[in-house]
Amino acid sequence: MKNIILNTLFFLVAITAHAQLTNWQNISSNNFVMKIIHDQNYLYVGTKGGGIVKINKQSGEQSVLKRADGSMTGNSITDMALHNGELWVGTEFNGIAKVTDGGIEKFDKKNAGFQINQHFSGFYFKDDGTMIVGSIAYLYAFDGKKCTDAYDINLLSPYTYVKKIKADVDGRIWVACYDALNQYSLCVLTSNVLIPYNIHYGKANTIETDKDGCLWIATNNGLVKCDGNDFTHYTPENSALPEVNIMDMTADEKGNLWMLSEHNIIKYDGTNFTAYPYQLSIANDYLLAIDVDNDNVYVGSRFEGLLRLTGNGLASIPLTDNQLYDSGILFSSGCIDGKGFFYASLPNGLQTFNIETGECHFEPMGQIAQTETDRNGNVWLLWPGFATDTCLVELTATGKKAYMRTDHPFSEADANLIKFDRKNRLWIATNKGLYMRDGETWMAYNKSNSNLTETVQCMAFDSSNRLWCGTYGSGLFCFDGTRWSNYTTSNTSLPSDYVGTVTVDNNNVLWLNCRDPRYPDKMGSEYGLGLTRFDGNACTTYNHNNSPLPSDCFWDVQVDADNRLWLAAAGDLSVVGLTCFDGTEWTIYNTDNSGIVLNEVTKITLDPLHDLIWLTHHPGLGLSVAHLNCHNTAVHSIATPLITTTTYDLSGRRITNPTRGIYIKEGKKYLKK
Repeated sequence: MKNIILNTLFFLVAITAHAQLTNWQNISSNNFVMKIIHDQNYLYVGTKGGGIVKINKQSGEQSVLKRADGSMTGNSITDMALHNGELWVGTEFNGIAKVTDGGIEKFDKKNAGFQINQHFSGFYFKDDGTMIVGSIAYLYAFDGKKCTDAYDINLLSPYTYVKKIKADVDGRIWVACYDALNQYSLCVLTSNVLIPYNIHYGKANTIETDKDGCLWIATNNGLVKCDGNDFTHYTPENSALPEVNIMDMTADEKGNLWMLSEHNIIKYDGTNFTAYPYQLSIANDYLLAIDVDNDNVYVGSRFEGLLRLTGNGLASIPLTDNQLYDSGILFSSGCIDGKGFFYASLPNGLQTFNIETGECHFEPMGQIAQTETDRNGNVWLLWPGFATDTCLVELTATGKKAYMRTDHPFSEADANLIKFDRKNRLWIATNKGLYMRDGETWMAYNKSNSNLTETVQCMAFDSSNRLWCGTYGSGLFCFDGTRWSNYTTSNTSLPSDYVGTVTVDNNNVLWLNCRDPRYPDKMGSEYGLGLTRFDGNACTTYNHNNSPLPSDCFWDVQVDADNRLWLAAAGDLSVVGLTCFDGTEWTIYNTDNSGIVLNEVTKITLDPLHDLIWLTHHPGLGLSVAHLNCHNTAVHSIATPLITTTTYDLSGRRITNPTRGIYIKEGKKYLKK
């Protein structure tokens, strides 16, 4: 026993010496409801970014299936279906999940033979047990473990995906598709041949079958019925259908069809259309999904979550674990203020969130290009280009101050980025050089007074407060307050003169991501030239050929208090992940070994006060948060416990029945003998 304990403690020291990320959380909103289904006991609400909320119909108790705790493969739900006591889930980026009482299984490109892991939807179960399911570009036959056949649905369009699959009275399998060129919106699968079909009435939004097996097609130009031979087209002009654009549709247990239009919930009993007008409280909100469970009609909205039809309109049903106003956080946004609030830009405003208190606030305003914190803990907001008359807003404990574009020397420039140096001076990178604010004094640096070329793409400051900035075409520049130095492919071994990201580590070593000169603005592994270490003299470049790097292109690079590099890799979602490099070892966090929302990270925000790392993903997926465990070399309490009752392993995965080993509970590591 003594040897077992000693070996376990040695293992712990080895793990904690590398300071693995622990206590993963997915911070998101449940207000964006994509799909609703039910069985005898539960209502299942699939969201974009917030996973699945499972509601007990008798008690009202809610639980959440989410990536961080391993109860769901992905948090962006595209479709759900119940079959033989199994819940089948299609996700936007993480393949298919099968959920049973025994646990969860994931099927994707890696283990099931699918061509791509994205946007699975349209489950149809054949009598022989085979499943037909769709995704981007393909329709698959699936035996429950492996893909047995694949059909190309791209047709004439470069981007097509499946919406729904149904069989009509004659057994023909119909597939409703999104077709980018609007050439076709339906396919028919018969005798293992997929045939494009143009109904000529409009673009198919979804399809359903009634109690007689007739096919109904909801289009942007009314409702179409197919009885096997003939088509009947219903519009407001020839029926009591109140509106022309039918967005979703389902059949209830009595054989009635229920559907959503832009301003109505509509019931069709086989003879009459009955409309239930609705008015959403948020002006730009809209309805997406409908489900009918006996006398209960549930609908899902974009901004107001789950709603139920009542005699007075639509009543909201609050969903648990609803932490954010919206999960649609933009790519480059994310910063922490002096009080621990995370600031994120949404398409229609500013969102703040405090992980300790759970406070979430939303302020409507124009789309913000960047959120950044100065050295006093104040937050600054940057607006893109000439989007508004306001170019900057400073948020302090006492209020806010707006900086109008016309009042400043950069009024004619398009700002790319803002940063604060060690003296808390504001620097603005633009397409017309750099602008620096020192107190109330502004300085401009451009071709007229330096050898700096016009467009500056990225910035960083070293311990001597020297500015390092990357350009697209003129390499790397350094400014020490007096003199400018330029480093290019002609005088260094930089991979290219297109520098997309730059950061300075705690030893004043620069880390760069140079880009392919032919495609400097494209984000993908093939467009990047790896991770380059530059000490002011020599360059060393790491790439996917000479290191474990999963990609050669990066959205963001940050350095923590332990001088570890954190890399947000761009590229294939099945390959990339959050990469950590401590100078010797590479560690990759992905959806197979951690609670990260998505393999591709677009922005990294470090919170040294709470020892946290915040990760932003594609808009709609919210945030991933984990403990950094900086300066962690032994068993000790984690500074701020995120979860108080759940047991985790050292990779941040939830453990139901822990066996022997090291685990985390109530924010502390403990040894299970």
